[in-house]
Amino acid sequence: MSEEIESGAAGATSTSSLRRMNRETLINLLGQRVVMTRGQMAEETGLTSAAISRITREMLGAGILVESEGEKPLGRVGRRETHLSINPTGAFVFAVSLTANRRSITLANALGEVVAEKACDDLDPSDALEFLDALAARAKALIYDADFNRSRLLGVGVSAAISTGVQQANNHDEVISHPLGWQSVPVGPRLSNALSLPVRVEHRASAILRAELKQRSEASDIYLVNVALGIGVSAHLDGRFIAAGSRGFGSLSHFRLTGETTPCDCGRLGCLEVTAAGRAIVSNLDKSNISLTLQSQRLNEAVLAAEAGDAATREAFHTAGRRLGIGVDTAIALFNPKTIILSGEVGRQPDYFAGLLDALEEAGRANANTFVERSTITSANAAISVALQEYVLTGDLNLAKLKAA
Repeated sequence: MSEEIESGAAGATSTSSLRRMNRETLINLLGQRVVMTRGQMAEETGLTSAAISRITREMLGAGILVESEGEKPLGRVGRRETHLSINPTGAFVFAVSLTANRRSITLANALGEVVAEKACDDLDPSDALEFLDALAARAKALIYDADFNRSRLLGVGVSAAISTGVQQANNHDEVISHPLGWQSVPVGPRLSNALSLPVRVEHRASAILRAELKQRSEASDIYLVNVALGIGVSAHLDGRFIAAGSRGFGSLSHFRLTGETTPCDCGRLGCLEVTAAGRAIVSNLDKSNISLTLQSQRLNEAVLAAEAGDAATREAFHTAGRRLGIGVDTAIALFNPKTIILSGEVGRQPDYFAGLLDALEEAGRANANTFVERSTITSANAAISVALQEYVLTGDLNLAKLKAA
């Protein structure tokens, strides 16, 4: 890749877009490699030395990069090569996790390191707008108490338990969340107005997958299934990131199991959302009709009971995992991913995971344990990743704000 300069209004626009793309390439490269010389950047990206010097000078001036002197290579004379890296205190982001059983706010630096955090499980989400206002008030208090340059706070990333199959991808201003009991809640606008910051809201499965991709040296074809009270999916296929609700992608959560008659929120019967997720496990163990808040509590208790070896609870997880395995087998046939990742409190649970592997083996997927993995990424980690990708590791990085800070 080389940076070309064109003339005229169209050329100026083209050059500006190209510089944004190149800036994004370089800052993401530093995010992966941590420390690099300009020469290494040129070799890795194919950009000219002049282009790299121009872009890095701009980012150094904004304080998002720092420069350090490396060791002089043995047997060579002259100046030491300088190394560039992302400045941890060059930018900050807020991360918000919104799920039925885990709600939190986190302040992180440009490297994703936690500066301050606060659990918000005590805030009742039943009145969505009151909840968001209380969450924003707590975030403001965290900002006030934390020791950091507030003028370098760039934006907010939200990882939310958004129900799939009910809205278009990347259009989460109006959040629908069955686990939270929300219908068309303006999460992004409400938080943005309260905090005076831009807000990016993303489906939890997509947020977790972004964090997974950031940790991997190779972005191979991945299909991720997040399982908590409900089910969410996301994928990275043929170099393309696919969010739940994207055209042609659909939603595994509303794959119907033959013979199952449990009513689903979508109006159909037997969807994986209500037969293979945490809600099904809770229903298996507690036949009474309980609230979403109590379902979340019961699920947490079930995870602990299974961990302690309770046979009935372990069997409930295993059965639900086998049901998901039937749906995942179909997803493999449709998308042929190299890797399947299970995430979430239920997806990580050993008996659930074993049930899914058993179903895949029975379906003829030999050695399923070699291509099915469990993710350790939490919702809070995922929210941090959303915020960094949107406001720091991007060609649209707000350099003007950082230079003025």
